[in-house]
Amino acid sequence: MNQTMGGRRRFLRNSAIALTVPTFPIDLLAQTTLFKRLEWQNFKVTSQYDSLLSAITKMKANTNSADPNSWTYWVNIHQNKCPHGIPYFLGWHRGFLYYFEKQLRTASGDSSLVLPYWDYYTYATLPAEFTNPGTSNPLYVSRVNTNVRAALTLAPFAPTIVNFPRGYSYAFEPSVEGAPHNPVHDIIGDVMATMQSPTDPIFWLHHANIDRLWVAWVAAGGGRKMPSKTSSYWYGSYSYTSLLTMQRTYTYDTRTRLSYLYQNETMPTSIPIARASQPQARLVQATGDDLVSTMPPVGAFQVSGPRETSATGMSIAGALNVGLDERSISAQLPISPEFSSAVQEIMRGNSASVPGSAKKYRSVHLVLDGVELADAGKNGGYYYQVYLNWPKAGNSPNKPTSLLLGTLGPFQINGAMHHMGGHAQLRFAIGRKMAGLSGMQIGMATVSFVRVNGENSPSGPVIGIGEVRVELSTEDIQS
Repeated sequence: MNQTMGGRRRFLRNSAIALTVPTFPIDLLAQTTLFKRLEWQNFKVTSQYDSLLSAITKMKANTNSADPNSWTYWVNIHQNKCPHGIPYFLGWHRGFLYYFEKQLRTASGDSSLVLPYWDYYTYATLPAEFTNPGTSNPLYVSRVNTNVRAALTLAPFAPTIVNFPRGYSYAFEPSVEGAPHNPVHDIIGDVMATMQSPTDPIFWLHHANIDRLWVAWVAAGGGRKMPSKTSSYWYGSYSYTSLLTMQRTYTYDTRTRLSYLYQNETMPTSIPIARASQPQARLVQATGDDLVSTMPPVGAFQVSGPRETSATGMSIAGALNVGLDERSISAQLPISPEFSSAVQEIMRGNSASVPGSAKKYRSVHLVLDGVELADAGKNGGYYYQVYLNWPKAGNSPNKPTSLLLGTLGPFQINGAMHHMGGHAQLRFAIGRKMAGLSGMQIGMATVSFVRVNGENSPSGPVIGIGEVRVELSTEDIQS
Protein backbone atom coordinates (compact mmCIF):
# COMPACT_ATOMS: atom_id res chain seq x y z
CA MET A 1 0.00 0.00 0.00
CA ASN A 2 1.47 3.37 -0.88
CA GLN A 3 1.86 6.11 1.69
CA THR A 4 -0.71 8.40 0.11
CA MET A 5 -3.46 5.77 0.12
CA GLY A 6 -2.52 4.72 3.67
CA GLY A 7 -2.83 8.29 4.89
CA ARG A 8 -6.15 8.74 3.12
CA ARG A 9 -7.61 5.62 4.74
CA ARG A 10 -6.46 6.74 8.20
CA PHE A 11 -8.19 10.06 7.58
CA LEU A 12 -11.41 8.34 6.54
CA ARG A 13 -11.40 6.07 9.59
CA ASN A 14 -11.15 9.12 11.85
CA SER A 15 -13.79 11.28 10.20
CA ALA A 16 -17.57 11.31 10.21
CA ILE A 17 -17.65 10.98 6.42
CA ALA A 18 -16.37 7.44 6.74
CA LEU A 19 -19.99 6.39 7.32
CA THR A 20 -20.70 7.02 3.62
CA VAL A 21 -17.71 5.07 2.29
CA PRO A 22 -18.09 1.38 1.36
CA THR A 23 -16.16 -1.05 3.50
CA PHE A 24 -14.06 -2.26 0.55
CA PRO A 25 -11.16 -0.25 -0.92
CA ILE A 26 -11.91 2.34 -3.59
CA ASP A 27 -8.75 1.45 -5.56
CA LEU A 28 -8.89 -2.01 -7.05
CA LEU A 29 -6.13 -4.31 -5.90
CA ALA A 30 -4.73 -7.24 -7.83
CA GLN A 31 -6.64 -10.46 -7.21
CA THR A 32 -5.44 -13.98 -7.83
CA THR A 33 -8.87 -15.63 -7.99
CA LEU A 34 -11.30 -15.39 -10.89
CA PHE A 35 -14.87 -15.45 -9.63
CA LYS A 36 -17.44 -17.13 -11.88
CA ARG A 37 -20.89 -15.53 -12.08
CA LEU A 38 -23.50 -18.26 -12.55
CA GLU A 39 -26.84 -18.24 -14.32
CA TRP A 40 -29.65 -18.22 -11.75
CA GLN A 41 -30.79 -21.80 -12.35
CA ASN A 42 -27.30 -23.03 -11.46
CA PHE A 43 -26.69 -20.45 -8.76
CA LYS A 44 -29.80 -21.24 -6.73
CA VAL A 45 -28.65 -24.79 -5.94
CA THR A 46 -25.36 -23.62 -4.44
CA SER A 47 -24.68 -22.53 -0.87
CA GLN A 48 -24.33 -18.97 -2.18
CA TYR A 49 -28.11 -18.80 -2.61
CA ASP A 50 -28.62 -18.55 1.15
CA SER A 51 -25.78 -16.03 1.37
CA LEU A 52 -27.50 -13.84 -1.22
CA LEU A 53 -30.84 -13.96 0.60
CA SER A 54 -29.10 -13.11 3.86
CA ALA A 55 -27.29 -10.14 2.31
CA ILE A 56 -30.43 -8.72 0.68
CA THR A 57 -32.48 -9.16 3.85
CA LYS A 58 -29.88 -7.34 5.96
CA MET A 59 -29.42 -4.53 3.47
CA LYS A 60 -33.16 -3.96 3.07
CA ALA A 61 -33.58 -3.86 6.86
CA ASN A 62 -31.00 -1.06 7.12
CA THR A 63 -32.93 2.22 6.87
CA ASN A 64 -29.88 4.51 6.77
CA SER A 65 -29.66 5.53 3.10
CA ALA A 66 -26.21 7.07 3.70
CA ASP A 67 -24.82 3.68 4.73
CA PRO A 68 -23.37 1.40 2.01
CA ASN A 69 -24.77 -1.51 4.01
CA SER A 70 -28.29 -0.37 3.11
CA TRP A 71 -30.19 -1.29 -0.04
CA THR A 72 -31.33 2.29 -0.59
CA TYR A 73 -27.73 3.52 -0.76
CA TRP A 74 -27.22 1.60 -4.01
CA VAL A 75 -30.66 2.50 -5.39
CA ASN A 76 -29.81 6.18 -4.92
CA ILE A 77 -26.46 5.84 -6.71
CA HIS A 78 -28.30 4.53 -9.77
CA GLN A 79 -30.95 7.24 -9.63
CA ASN A 80 -28.44 10.06 -9.27
CA LYS A 81 -25.51 8.92 -11.40
CA CYS A 82 -26.50 6.32 -14.00
CA PRO A 83 -25.79 7.22 -17.65
CA HIS A 84 -28.63 6.17 -19.95
CA GLY A 85 -28.76 7.09 -23.62
CA ILE A 86 -25.24 8.55 -23.45
CA PRO A 87 -21.71 7.12 -23.71
CA TYR A 88 -20.38 4.70 -21.08
CA PHE A 89 -23.73 3.10 -20.30
CA LEU A 90 -22.12 -0.36 -20.26
CA GLY A 91 -18.86 0.55 -18.55
CA TRP A 92 -20.50 2.54 -15.75
CA HIS A 93 -22.89 -0.30 -14.95
CA ARG A 94 -20.04 -2.85 -15.02
CA GLY A 95 -18.27 -0.92 -12.27
CA PHE A 96 -21.55 -0.42 -10.40
CA LEU A 97 -22.25 -4.16 -10.30
CA TYR A 98 -18.66 -4.88 -9.27
CA TYR A 99 -18.87 -2.63 -6.21
CA PHE A 100 -22.35 -3.88 -5.33
CA GLU A 101 -21.18 -7.49 -5.52
CA LYS A 102 -18.39 -6.71 -3.07
CA GLN A 103 -20.95 -5.15 -0.74
CA LEU A 104 -23.05 -8.32 -0.93
CA ARG A 105 -20.02 -10.29 0.24
CA THR A 106 -19.53 -7.91 3.14
CA ALA A 107 -23.21 -8.05 4.16
CA SER A 108 -23.41 -11.84 3.92
CA GLY A 109 -20.02 -12.65 5.38
CA ASP A 110 -19.48 -14.98 2.41
CA SER A 111 -16.26 -14.00 0.64
CA SER A 112 -17.06 -16.31 -2.29
CA LEU A 113 -20.51 -14.86 -3.07
CA VAL A 114 -21.00 -13.80 -6.69
CA LEU A 115 -23.78 -11.86 -8.34
CA PRO A 116 -25.81 -14.28 -10.50
CA TYR A 117 -27.30 -13.38 -13.86
CA TRP A 118 -30.69 -14.09 -15.44
CA ASP A 119 -30.34 -15.44 -18.98
CA TYR A 120 -33.75 -14.47 -20.34
CA TYR A 121 -32.73 -15.64 -23.81
CA THR A 122 -33.00 -19.13 -22.32
CA TYR A 123 -35.56 -18.54 -19.55
CA ALA A 124 -37.86 -15.68 -20.58
CA THR A 125 -39.95 -15.92 -17.39
CA LEU A 126 -38.66 -14.48 -14.12
CA PRO A 127 -37.30 -17.20 -11.85
CA ALA A 128 -39.99 -18.51 -9.51
CA GLU A 129 -37.97 -17.48 -6.47
CA PHE A 130 -38.59 -13.83 -7.41
CA THR A 131 -42.37 -14.18 -7.81
CA ASN A 132 -43.29 -15.78 -4.47
CA PRO A 133 -45.09 -13.00 -2.53
CA GLY A 134 -44.27 -14.43 0.88
CA THR A 135 -43.61 -11.69 3.43
CA SER A 136 -40.17 -13.12 4.25
CA ASN A 137 -39.02 -13.34 0.62
CA PRO A 138 -36.46 -10.54 0.00
CA LEU A 139 -36.53 -11.23 -3.76
CA TYR A 140 -40.18 -10.33 -4.21
CA VAL A 141 -41.60 -6.95 -5.23
CA SER A 142 -44.78 -6.10 -7.12
CA ARG A 143 -44.39 -6.28 -10.92
CA VAL A 144 -46.68 -5.83 -13.94
CA ASN A 145 -45.27 -8.79 -15.93
CA THR A 146 -43.01 -11.74 -15.28
CA ASN A 147 -42.36 -12.86 -18.88
CA VAL A 148 -40.05 -10.67 -20.99
CA ARG A 149 -40.02 -12.44 -24.34
CA ALA A 150 -41.68 -9.40 -25.91
CA ALA A 151 -38.59 -7.38 -24.99
CA LEU A 152 -36.04 -9.62 -26.67
CA THR A 153 -34.16 -9.16 -29.93
CA LEU A 154 -31.13 -10.60 -31.70
CA ALA A 155 -30.33 -7.27 -33.36
CA PRO A 156 -27.27 -6.39 -31.22
CA PHE A 157 -25.67 -9.71 -32.18
CA ALA A 158 -26.00 -9.30 -35.94
CA PRO A 159 -22.72 -9.59 -37.89
CA THR A 160 -23.11 -5.96 -39.00
CA ILE A 161 -22.85 -4.65 -35.41
CA VAL A 162 -19.04 -4.39 -35.39
CA ASN A 163 -18.33 -1.11 -33.56
CA PHE A 164 -18.71 -0.57 -29.84
CA PRO A 165 -19.13 3.04 -28.64
CA ARG A 166 -22.20 5.20 -28.88
CA GLY A 167 -21.75 7.79 -31.61
CA TYR A 168 -20.41 5.31 -34.19
CA SER A 169 -22.52 3.61 -36.81
CA TYR A 170 -23.46 -0.06 -36.24
CA ALA A 171 -22.43 0.17 -32.59
CA PHE A 172 -23.13 -2.44 -29.92
CA GLU A 173 -23.56 -0.22 -26.85
CA PRO A 174 -26.56 1.80 -28.11
CA SER A 175 -28.01 -1.29 -29.79
CA VAL A 176 -28.08 -3.48 -26.68
CA GLU A 177 -29.29 -0.57 -24.53
CA GLY A 178 -32.14 0.08 -26.96
CA ALA A 179 -33.17 -3.59 -26.75
CA PRO A 180 -33.19 -5.82 -24.82
CA HIS A 181 -32.09 -3.58 -21.96
CA ASN A 182 -34.75 -0.86 -22.05
CA PRO A 183 -37.75 -3.06 -22.95
CA VAL A 184 -36.95 -5.55 -20.17
CA HIS A 185 -37.37 -2.67 -17.74
CA ASP A 186 -40.55 -1.55 -19.52
CA ILE A 187 -42.23 -4.95 -19.74
CA ILE A 188 -41.54 -5.96 -16.12
CA GLY A 189 -42.80 -2.54 -15.09
CA ASP A 190 -43.66 -1.07 -11.70
CA VAL A 191 -40.44 0.09 -9.99
CA MET A 192 -38.38 -1.46 -12.81
CA ALA A 193 -39.83 1.22 -15.12
CA THR A 194 -38.27 4.00 -12.99
CA MET A 195 -34.80 5.26 -12.08
CA GLN A 196 -35.22 3.48 -8.74
CA SER A 197 -35.24 0.16 -10.58
CA PRO A 198 -32.47 -1.35 -8.38
CA THR A 199 -35.16 -1.53 -5.67
CA ASP A 200 -36.25 -4.70 -7.48
CA PRO A 201 -33.66 -7.46 -6.90
CA ILE A 202 -34.18 -8.67 -10.48
CA PHE A 203 -32.50 -5.44 -11.63
CA TRP A 204 -29.12 -6.78 -10.58
CA LEU A 205 -29.56 -10.08 -12.44
CA HIS A 206 -30.83 -8.22 -15.50
CA HIS A 207 -27.77 -5.97 -15.58
CA ALA A 208 -25.43 -8.87 -14.93
CA ASN A 209 -26.91 -10.46 -18.04
CA ILE A 210 -26.43 -7.25 -20.06
CA ASP A 211 -22.81 -7.20 -18.87
CA ARG A 212 -22.48 -10.87 -19.88
CA LEU A 213 -23.84 -10.08 -23.35
CA TRP A 214 -21.13 -7.44 -23.72
CA VAL A 215 -18.50 -10.06 -22.84
CA ALA A 216 -20.09 -12.45 -25.33
CA TRP A 217 -20.15 -9.83 -28.10
CA VAL A 218 -16.42 -9.19 -27.69
CA ALA A 219 -15.60 -12.90 -27.52
CA ALA A 220 -17.55 -13.62 -30.73
CA GLY A 221 -14.94 -11.90 -32.90
CA GLY A 222 -16.02 -11.67 -36.52
CA GLY A 223 -14.71 -8.11 -36.92
CA ARG A 224 -16.31 -6.86 -33.71
CA LYS A 225 -13.93 -4.41 -32.10
CA MET A 226 -13.57 -2.39 -28.93
CA PRO A 227 -11.60 0.87 -28.71
CA SER A 228 -8.01 -0.15 -27.93
CA LYS A 229 -7.03 -0.15 -24.29
CA THR A 230 -4.73 2.82 -24.93
CA SER A 231 -7.47 4.80 -26.70
CA SER A 232 -8.55 8.14 -25.21
CA TYR A 233 -12.02 6.56 -24.97
CA TRP A 234 -10.89 4.93 -21.72
CA TYR A 235 -9.45 8.10 -20.17
CA GLY A 236 -11.10 9.32 -16.98
CA SER A 237 -13.21 7.67 -14.31
CA TYR A 238 -16.78 6.64 -13.56
CA SER A 239 -18.38 8.36 -10.59
CA TYR A 240 -20.71 6.61 -8.16
CA THR A 241 -20.38 8.85 -5.10
CA SER A 242 -18.02 11.70 -4.30
CA LEU A 243 -15.55 9.14 -2.94
CA LEU A 244 -16.43 6.01 -4.90
CA THR A 245 -15.03 5.99 -8.43
CA MET A 246 -13.47 3.59 -10.90
CA GLN A 247 -11.00 4.20 -13.71
CA ARG A 248 -12.69 3.56 -17.05
CA THR A 249 -9.84 1.41 -18.27
CA TYR A 250 -10.61 -1.10 -15.49
CA THR A 251 -13.87 -1.95 -17.25
CA TYR A 252 -12.23 -2.74 -20.60
CA ASP A 253 -12.76 -6.40 -19.73
CA THR A 254 -13.88 -8.41 -16.71
CA ARG A 255 -10.82 -10.57 -16.08
CA THR A 256 -7.82 -8.24 -15.97
CA ARG A 257 -8.77 -5.87 -13.13
CA LEU A 258 -12.21 -6.98 -11.97
CA SER A 259 -11.37 -10.68 -11.73
CA TYR A 260 -14.59 -12.34 -12.80
CA LEU A 261 -16.05 -14.25 -15.72
CA TYR A 262 -19.44 -15.72 -16.66
CA GLN A 263 -20.66 -19.28 -16.80
CA ASN A 264 -21.70 -18.77 -20.43
CA GLU A 265 -19.91 -16.20 -22.58
CA THR A 266 -21.54 -16.89 -25.95
CA MET A 267 -24.06 -14.72 -27.76
CA PRO A 268 -27.69 -15.85 -27.99
CA THR A 269 -28.77 -17.31 -31.32
CA SER A 270 -32.52 -17.64 -30.76
CA ILE A 271 -35.42 -16.26 -28.74
CA PRO A 272 -37.59 -18.46 -26.51
CA ILE A 273 -40.82 -19.70 -28.03
CA ALA A 274 -43.72 -17.47 -27.00
CA ARG A 275 -46.14 -18.74 -24.41
CA ALA A 276 -49.87 -18.59 -25.07
CA SER A 277 -50.92 -15.03 -24.22
CA GLN A 278 -54.05 -13.03 -23.61
CA PRO A 279 -55.92 -12.12 -26.81
CA GLN A 280 -55.17 -8.39 -26.48
CA ALA A 281 -51.43 -8.91 -26.02
CA ARG A 282 -49.30 -8.48 -29.14
CA LEU A 283 -45.95 -10.15 -28.57
CA VAL A 284 -43.26 -9.27 -31.10
CA GLN A 285 -39.51 -9.06 -31.13
CA ALA A 286 -37.78 -5.70 -31.23
CA THR A 287 -36.47 -6.10 -34.77
CA GLY A 288 -37.11 -4.43 -38.09
CA ASP A 289 -38.66 -7.62 -39.40
CA ASP A 290 -41.59 -7.32 -37.02
CA LEU A 291 -43.25 -4.16 -38.33
CA VAL A 292 -46.87 -4.97 -39.06
CA SER A 293 -47.56 -6.01 -42.65
CA THR A 294 -49.13 -2.64 -43.37
CA MET A 295 -47.94 0.60 -41.86
CA PRO A 296 -49.97 1.75 -38.82
CA PRO A 297 -52.63 4.34 -39.74
CA VAL A 298 -51.51 7.95 -40.06
CA GLY A 299 -53.00 10.28 -37.46
CA ALA A 300 -54.20 13.82 -38.17
CA PHE A 301 -51.44 15.74 -36.41
CA GLN A 302 -50.59 19.40 -36.88
CA VAL A 303 -47.36 19.91 -38.81
CA SER A 304 -44.55 22.04 -37.36
CA GLY A 305 -42.31 24.09 -39.61
CA PRO A 306 -38.53 24.27 -40.00
CA ARG A 307 -36.61 26.23 -37.36
CA GLU A 308 -33.44 26.21 -35.32
CA THR A 309 -34.01 24.26 -32.13
CA SER A 310 -30.62 24.79 -30.47
CA ALA A 311 -27.10 25.97 -31.16
CA THR A 312 -26.46 22.65 -32.91
CA GLY A 313 -29.89 21.60 -34.19
CA MET A 314 -32.27 22.49 -37.02
CA SER A 315 -35.75 20.99 -37.24
CA ILE A 316 -36.72 20.29 -40.84
CA ALA A 317 -40.15 18.67 -40.32
CA GLY A 318 -42.33 17.76 -37.38
CA ALA A 319 -45.72 16.74 -36.01
CA LEU A 320 -47.24 18.24 -32.86
CA ASN A 321 -49.07 16.70 -29.91
CA VAL A 322 -48.75 13.02 -30.78
CA GLY A 323 -50.67 10.87 -28.30
CA LEU A 324 -50.01 7.14 -27.86
CA ASP A 325 -52.39 4.52 -26.50
CA GLU A 326 -52.87 0.76 -26.97
CA ARG A 327 -52.94 1.20 -30.75
CA SER A 328 -50.05 1.60 -33.16
CA ILE A 329 -49.99 4.88 -35.06
CA SER A 330 -47.97 6.84 -37.63
CA ALA A 331 -47.29 10.55 -38.19
CA GLN A 332 -46.30 12.25 -41.42
CA LEU A 333 -43.08 14.27 -41.43
CA PRO A 334 -43.21 16.19 -44.74
CA ILE A 335 -39.68 17.34 -45.61
CA SER A 336 -39.44 20.07 -48.27
CA PRO A 337 -37.03 19.65 -51.24
CA GLU A 338 -34.33 22.03 -49.96
CA PHE A 339 -34.07 20.05 -46.74
CA SER A 340 -34.35 16.68 -48.49
CA SER A 341 -31.25 17.57 -50.51
CA ALA A 342 -29.39 18.36 -47.26
CA VAL A 343 -30.35 14.94 -45.89
CA GLN A 344 -29.08 13.30 -49.09
CA GLU A 345 -25.75 15.10 -48.75
CA ILE A 346 -25.33 14.03 -45.13
CA MET A 347 -26.19 10.44 -46.08
CA ARG A 348 -23.25 10.56 -48.51
CA GLY A 349 -20.95 11.33 -45.57
CA ASN A 350 -20.63 15.04 -46.31
CA SER A 351 -21.66 18.13 -44.38
CA ALA A 352 -24.62 20.12 -45.67
CA SER A 353 -26.02 23.64 -45.42
CA VAL A 354 -29.66 24.72 -45.45
CA PRO A 355 -31.39 27.95 -46.46
CA GLY A 356 -31.15 30.70 -43.86
CA SER A 357 -28.27 29.16 -41.90
CA ALA A 358 -24.50 29.40 -42.26
CA LYS A 359 -23.98 26.26 -40.18
CA LYS A 360 -22.74 22.96 -41.52
CA TYR A 361 -24.87 19.98 -40.52
CA ARG A 362 -23.37 16.50 -40.22
CA SER A 363 -26.00 14.10 -38.90
CA VAL A 364 -29.75 13.44 -38.91
CA HIS A 365 -31.91 12.53 -35.90
CA LEU A 366 -35.47 11.77 -34.97
CA VAL A 367 -36.27 13.81 -31.86
CA LEU A 368 -39.16 13.23 -29.46
CA ASP A 369 -39.55 16.44 -27.46
CA GLY A 370 -41.73 17.20 -24.45
CA VAL A 371 -42.48 13.52 -23.75
CA GLU A 372 -44.81 12.84 -20.83
CA LEU A 373 -46.33 9.78 -19.19
CA ALA A 374 -50.05 9.64 -18.51
CA ASP A 375 -51.09 8.09 -15.21
CA ALA A 376 -52.11 4.88 -16.97
CA GLY A 377 -48.67 4.55 -18.55
CA LYS A 378 -46.44 5.09 -15.54
CA ASN A 379 -46.36 1.48 -14.33
CA GLY A 380 -45.16 0.05 -17.62
CA GLY A 381 -46.02 -3.35 -19.04
CA TYR A 382 -45.59 -2.10 -22.63
CA TYR A 383 -43.33 -0.15 -24.96
CA TYR A 384 -43.26 1.08 -28.57
CA GLN A 385 -40.96 0.23 -31.44
CA VAL A 386 -40.07 3.49 -33.22
CA TYR A 387 -39.74 3.20 -37.00
CA LEU A 388 -38.86 5.69 -39.71
CA ASN A 389 -40.61 4.80 -42.97
CA TRP A 390 -40.36 5.95 -46.55
CA PRO A 391 -42.10 4.73 -49.74
CA LYS A 392 -40.35 2.32 -52.03
CA ALA A 393 -38.91 3.76 -55.20
CA GLY A 394 -41.40 4.46 -57.96
CA ASN A 395 -44.41 4.80 -55.61
CA SER A 396 -44.61 1.04 -55.23
CA PRO A 397 -47.91 -0.11 -53.70
CA ASN A 398 -46.01 -2.48 -51.41
CA LYS A 399 -45.54 -1.65 -47.75
CA PRO A 400 -42.91 1.06 -47.13
CA THR A 401 -39.30 0.45 -46.25
CA SER A 402 -39.00 0.74 -42.48
CA LEU A 403 -35.97 1.46 -40.32
CA LEU A 404 -36.19 0.53 -36.65
CA LEU A 405 -34.63 3.44 -34.76
CA GLY A 406 -35.17 2.20 -31.21
CA THR A 407 -37.78 1.83 -28.52
CA LEU A 408 -39.87 4.15 -26.38
CA GLY A 409 -41.31 3.27 -23.00
CA PRO A 410 -41.73 4.51 -19.44
CA PHE A 411 -38.19 3.56 -18.37
CA GLN A 412 -36.59 5.75 -21.04
CA ILE A 413 -39.02 8.59 -20.34
CA ASN A 414 -38.49 8.47 -16.59
CA GLY A 415 -34.74 8.50 -17.14
CA ALA A 416 -34.91 11.50 -19.46
CA MET A 417 -37.21 13.39 -17.11
CA HIS A 418 -34.94 12.73 -14.15
CA HIS A 419 -31.72 13.74 -15.87
CA MET A 420 -33.23 16.74 -17.71
CA GLY A 421 -35.02 18.27 -14.75
CA GLY A 422 -38.54 17.21 -15.70
CA HIS A 423 -38.41 17.95 -19.46
CA ALA A 424 -38.02 14.71 -21.38
CA GLN A 425 -36.39 14.67 -24.81
CA LEU A 426 -35.31 11.48 -26.57
CA ARG A 427 -33.11 11.36 -29.66
CA PHE A 428 -32.59 8.57 -32.20
CA ALA A 429 -29.66 8.91 -34.59
CA ILE A 430 -30.53 7.88 -38.15
CA GLY A 431 -26.91 7.41 -39.18
CA ARG A 432 -26.31 6.77 -42.88
CA LYS A 433 -29.26 4.44 -43.25
CA MET A 434 -31.21 6.70 -45.63
CA ALA A 435 -28.36 6.68 -48.14
CA GLY A 436 -29.48 6.30 -51.75
CA LEU A 437 -33.02 7.59 -51.24
CA SER A 438 -34.49 10.07 -53.68
CA GLY A 439 -35.58 13.50 -52.56
CA MET A 440 -39.19 12.43 -53.04
CA GLN A 441 -38.78 9.40 -50.79
CA ILE A 442 -37.19 11.50 -48.05
CA GLY A 443 -39.91 14.11 -48.43
CA MET A 444 -42.62 11.50 -47.79
CA ALA A 445 -41.12 10.13 -44.58
CA THR A 446 -43.36 9.00 -41.73
CA VAL A 447 -42.64 7.84 -38.20
CA SER A 448 -44.51 4.86 -36.72
CA PHE A 449 -44.99 3.91 -33.09
CA VAL A 450 -45.72 0.18 -32.96
CA ARG A 451 -47.17 -0.90 -29.62
CA VAL A 452 -45.66 -3.99 -27.96
CA ASN A 453 -47.42 -5.45 -24.92
CA GLY A 454 -46.51 -7.77 -22.14
CA GLU A 455 -49.14 -10.22 -20.97
CA ASN A 456 -50.52 -7.42 -18.78
CA SER A 457 -50.55 -3.93 -20.21
CA PRO A 458 -52.55 -0.72 -19.84
CA SER A 459 -55.15 0.61 -22.26
CA GLY A 460 -56.05 4.19 -23.04
CA PRO A 461 -53.64 7.15 -23.31
CA VAL A 462 -50.19 6.31 -21.91
CA ILE A 463 -47.69 8.69 -23.54
CA GLY A 464 -47.92 12.22 -24.92
CA ILE A 465 -45.26 13.71 -27.21
CA GLY A 466 -45.20 17.48 -27.64
CA GLU A 467 -43.35 17.26 -30.95
CA VAL A 468 -41.93 14.51 -33.15
CA ARG A 469 -39.41 15.99 -35.55
CA VAL A 470 -36.59 15.24 -37.95
CA GLU A 471 -33.61 17.31 -36.92
CA LEU A 472 -30.24 18.08 -38.50
CA SER A 473 -27.27 18.42 -36.16
CA THR A 474 -23.89 20.07 -36.53
CA GLU A 475 -22.46 17.17 -34.49
CA ASP A 476 -21.41 14.00 -36.29
CA ILE A 477 -23.36 11.45 -34.20
CA GLN A 478 -24.21 8.19 -35.93
CA SER A 479 -25.83 6.23 -33.06
